[in-house]
Amino acid sequence: MAPVDWRQAWKTGVTPWDAGASPPALRGLLDRGAVPGGRVLVPGCGTGYDLATLAREDREVVGIDLSDDARTAFLAEHPSLPGSVVYEVTDFFSYAPARGFDFVWDYTFFCALDPDQRSAWSQTMKRLVEPAGVLATLLFPFEDPISDRAGPPWPINTEMVRSYVEDAFEELDTAEVAHTHPGREGKERLALWRRREP
Repeated sequence: MAPVDWRQAWKTGVTPWDAGASPPALRGLLDRGAVPGGRVLVPGCGTGYDLATLAREDREVVGIDLSDDARTAFLAEHPSLPGSVVYEVTDFFSYAPARGFDFVWDYTFFCALDPDQRSAWSQTMKRLVEPAGVLATLLFPFEDPISDRAGPPWPINTEMVRSYVEDAFEELDTAEVAHTHPGREGKERLALWRRREP
């Protein structure tokens, strides 16, 4: 299977993964105070619903994506947000900010990557998440056991993601998501991982 051309997908508007709003799981994290102030990263942020949801006066929210078109759509929809919100068009794997992040929100990013990029995803997350910072992975589509269905989105589960992060992250919590976007019921798990101190 040929790799997905994400830039072309955004340019032509063929984006079936775009649910039109932040997932209920993110709102749930915010409601229970599980997202800290400080620096927050959203990789593969698309049209940036999660950037707007996370925006707050005490947060510096950074979204990154490959698509100029997605960034343009985000800026048109959100000309002004509280706090500092920055949308950078860049490649996740080569992204090298001056400082790391206190919280990283990964939703439909890991599952969209080709399986041969997973180790690079792991190494990049270890580099980007500050010690004691939290990586939140909303796992979709969750399958246990994992089928051999091709992606993207590639089927994933907690055990798979754990195998890529357990050497540098402590597992804080894993739970099935009760409220999801329509059509994703039973297919999401939320796992939180804390970056270990060096």
